[in-house]
Amino acid sequence: MNKKDYCNKHEGSSKRLWITFLFFCFIVTGFMQAANTAFAQTTVTATFKKATLSEVLWEVQRQTDFTFVYSTKDVEGISVRNLDVNNEKIAVVLDKCLKNSGLTYSVHNGVIAIKPAVDEAKEVAAPQQKTKVSGTVIDETGQAIIGANVVVTGTTNGGTTDLDGHFFLEVDHLPVTLTVSYVGYVRQEVKVTSGKMLKVEMSPDMNLMEEVVVTGYGTFKKSAYAGSASNVKGDKMKDIPSVSFMDQLQGNAPGVQFTSSSGQPGASSSLRIRGMGSFNASNSPLYVIDGVPMRSGTINTMSSDAGLDIMSTINSSDIESITIIKDAAAASLYGSRAANGVVLITTKKGKVGKPTISLKADWGSSDFAMDYRPVMGGEERRQYIYDGLVAGQMKKGKSEADAMAYADGEIDDYAPIPWCGYTNWDDVLFQKGSHQSYEASLSGGTDRFKYYSSLSYLKQDGIAINSGLERISGRLNVDFQATDKFKLGANVLFATVNQDVYSEGTSYSSPFYTSRSAVVPSDPVYNEDGSWNRDFIRISDRNPALAATYDYQREYVTRAFNTIYGEYEFIKDLKFRSTFSYDYVNTKGNDWSDPRTSNGDDINGGMSKKFYEYKKMVWANQLSYKTSIATDHHLDALVGYEIDDQYRDYLSGYATNFATYDKNQISNGMKTESVGGNDTRTRMVSYLFRVNYDYKNKYYLGGSFRTDGSSRFHRDNRWGNFWSVSGSWRMIEEGFMDPVKDWLTDFKIRASYGVNGTLPSDYFGYRGLSSLTNGYLEQPGIIQSQLKNNDLQWETNYNLNLGLDFSLWNRINVTLEYYTRTTKNLLMDRPISMTTGFGSYLMNIGEVKNKGVELEINSTNIQAKDFSWNTTFNISHNKNEIVTLDGMQTEIISGNQIRKVGKSYRTFYMIEFAGINPETGAPQFYTNDVDENGNYKKEITEVIKEAHAIVLDKHAEPNVIGGLSNTLRYKWFDFSFMFSYQFGGYSYDNWAQKTEHGGNDLEANIPTYYRDSWRQPGDITNYELFYEKPSVAMNKVSTTRRLHSTDFIRLKTLTFGVTVPKEWTRKLGIDNVRLYASANNLWTWAAYDYYDPEAVSGGTAIWGTPPLKTVTFGVNVNF
Repeated sequence: MNKKDYCNKHEGSSKRLWITFLFFCFIVTGFMQAANTAFAQTTVTATFKKATLSEVLWEVQRQTDFTFVYSTKDVEGISVRNLDVNNEKIAVVLDKCLKNSGLTYSVHNGVIAIKPAVDEAKEVAAPQQKTKVSGTVIDETGQAIIGANVVVTGTTNGGTTDLDGHFFLEVDHLPVTLTVSYVGYVRQEVKVTSGKMLKVEMSPDMNLMEEVVVTGYGTFKKSAYAGSASNVKGDKMKDIPSVSFMDQLQGNAPGVQFTSSSGQPGASSSLRIRGMGSFNASNSPLYVIDGVPMRSGTINTMSSDAGLDIMSTINSSDIESITIIKDAAAASLYGSRAANGVVLITTKKGKVGKPTISLKADWGSSDFAMDYRPVMGGEERRQYIYDGLVAGQMKKGKSEADAMAYADGEIDDYAPIPWCGYTNWDDVLFQKGSHQSYEASLSGGTDRFKYYSSLSYLKQDGIAINSGLERISGRLNVDFQATDKFKLGANVLFATVNQDVYSEGTSYSSPFYTSRSAVVPSDPVYNEDGSWNRDFIRISDRNPALAATYDYQREYVTRAFNTIYGEYEFIKDLKFRSTFSYDYVNTKGNDWSDPRTSNGDDINGGMSKKFYEYKKMVWANQLSYKTSIATDHHLDALVGYEIDDQYRDYLSGYATNFATYDKNQISNGMKTESVGGNDTRTRMVSYLFRVNYDYKNKYYLGGSFRTDGSSRFHRDNRWGNFWSVSGSWRMIEEGFMDPVKDWLTDFKIRASYGVNGTLPSDYFGYRGLSSLTNGYLEQPGIIQSQLKNNDLQWETNYNLNLGLDFSLWNRINVTLEYYTRTTKNLLMDRPISMTTGFGSYLMNIGEVKNKGVELEINSTNIQAKDFSWNTTFNISHNKNEIVTLDGMQTEIISGNQIRKVGKSYRTFYMIEFAGINPETGAPQFYTNDVDENGNYKKEITEVIKEAHAIVLDKHAEPNVIGGLSNTLRYKWFDFSFMFSYQFGGYSYDNWAQKTEHGGNDLEANIPTYYRDSWRQPGDITNYELFYEKPSVAMNKVSTTRRLHSTDFIRLKTLTFGVTVPKEWTRKLGIDNVRLYASANNLWTWAAYDYYDPEAVSGGTAIWGTPPLKTVTFGVNVNF
């Protein structure tokens, strides 16, 4: 079988993206040249009759975007007299100030270094009176730190590092101790015993780095933030082999649960924050990238569950951090889209300094994380069925000899020995997956201009043959301070993705379904003459290897997401910002049924081609103001106006009867079976307001209001109002806390309450709709397809959050939160009379409540020069409860689940299994009749009709989820790992219902756990006697035997890295080299391990691709 080349045919739209990218590269070049001339164009206005040089330099720095570095000893005693300049160029001002001072200056990347003018003659003649101390200050990556403070401890003798990170001091004698400090880094003390050149490596202050919360409508110190937000740094995802960042959030953020409908590369997935808040509308959070709301979900054209998730177009290496907002304090500012939380993605930006080039490459392989539903091999299956045939006859009273003679005559109908030996279909349909990725980025900037750009290539082969993904993506982020008051910037994402997929679920094109339900080990792949086998025991003419070779489903995705902004500062801290974004997605899907396969032979080949185009435009305008009143009062206000315009266009065609299989363009199909299409447009206009106030950085109050008008509602109910209030109290700042501040280093309580909304999934749910049909005597006609409902409104979500934050010894940080989340006006279908032509009517009538507790602990266990160890632990509990259904019913049965007031949404409802009769091997069930007191009577029966389904105290949603991570560093080595876990949830195994037939379907595969089935009196087991045509066929009824715990503990990620010593790499002109090995889903403990506990959707174990175990080796090089 030849693997298809799915890594080809980048469409013309991708060429347009490359042109766009090159265009922005030219813009970057222009901006850089503009930045180089900024010094010459900058002007200063100042008047000083008499001032020190330090005071003048400070004023110049305040008026400009330049930073001064100098030694305090050099400028000590130098004064400036009668300076009066008005819009004078900065060079002229500096020349005046430094005239006759013996000092000069140099400019580089927005930094002005003041230094002594060199006079070689005097320098030679000068006597050596003091000892010189010199050195270099670098960060953890080896980059020079400009402007670090270096002071002789206990004195005022000191200075700052220059453009290369160097410092020079003179001291009276040795030894001395130097104190080295820089914002964002841990202060260091270095003892100097000789005049040898020093090298001081600064370590980031993790406590300071964690103190900022990005909300999309502002950035706040964590100590001042009153809401609930979790932050995940991009560093946690940088080495993980994953197409999307989504699955890396589970276990890293409390209250966040990740689910995926498929483990195929790039497949659709979803996040759920603090439970399930809607029945018929979306339960997904709002995703915001660099301040702009974006679309989420799949962008596939096919019906496959494995369709591409739009988040897979984002390269995880471009992400700086992800903030997850869980309460109303900030989420209410996003109004109708934020009822399920907000995921804020911040991409990397350029930083002041020399250009940095980063290259990264990794390679890896993937396999099943757990055994995938193992079934009996050929010989074992044959013997098991043979025994079942014998047992069936003996149950009828036949002698053992007669029973065996019967089985001898029947066994080859169910389990023949094929000509080539038994087939291991897993070896035929599955393979070791592979992974390779290559990335390059360039970043840097000055005080005026900063840039970050990247380009990446990713290729993954799936574990099913002829499946995989190829992605090319690029990013360009630029920020330019055009004048003192005006800055602008752009964020550009482009991506092309080609994806070969297969259907999931109960589809014969799914290798997982067919390998377990359509073929058995007795089915050969080929006939003896080498032709494809098309005669199968269970399902005739369904050779999955043949279909995988010639049939295909292929998606081509092109995406361009561009954002530009401009910001003007009218007066100090009064700013107006306008942002415009355009998100364009184009998807083409080809579904080919080859005439050589059973899917296409009866139609002589079939091609389904589908096109999907999505456009989203957002224009956001914000006016913000910050001020301080009488020193202790601080006010921060913002008003805004936004427009969101979305357009979708869909076109499909299906043709059959192709002359030849290698000319499968849809135009070559002789028969057009169908042509279809539709387009929709939705708009939303919003007004918003936010204000925050604090007093003495101890007491914080905040409030927000937003009103949204959406085209998805009738004009009488189009507008929804959403608001929030919040407050916090930093008790640690109070005087009465002084006695405990030596160990309790931070203590804050906070609270928030607010209202969010949810849009209906249907774009025109309120309209009365009609559709065309030819269903009446093949004649065209119009039928009513939807009843009108002008009263349809927003679902409203009421959020209460109470939080407690405290820190012990500046090492252990603890966050404890309690929340309630009540959704009212749920969109639900209320039953109506069938005389209307409809069975139900969509209304705002339901109510559901989530409440829970979250705990997060961050600990710096050890922080030393050569060794550090940090631990993060989080645990969350959520309880989901239906408060009201449709207003008429208190329970609605849905298959093996029930929606019942007072219970969780996905509560299970089925017959209760009572085990196997140890004497007869027959399955038993609890009757669960109800006595006069309303209690269930636990009587046992073997007659299935006597057993009644009951509401179980088991549900799909887990009671507890969380994660535990550790990061360790020793000199050149780093090691990290993260466990995720969940407890208290259950899932129903639909596949087992097809295979646990007890002998009723002898053509089917047999699960390996049937090895423990009942054989003789006295056996204690959960599996019945296996015999032909049993009196109770277990595959015909849903029972709790197939209801399994989804409890698990999983080693989600593990990474080991080695950073080559910088002394070695710098000789080669390389700043940093890091080699690493990482693994994903390396180990799993599961309460029930026959299928993966994360391969579950809606409380049902899926048939499709489970999560995969991936091992990767990589290298990262920085210049």
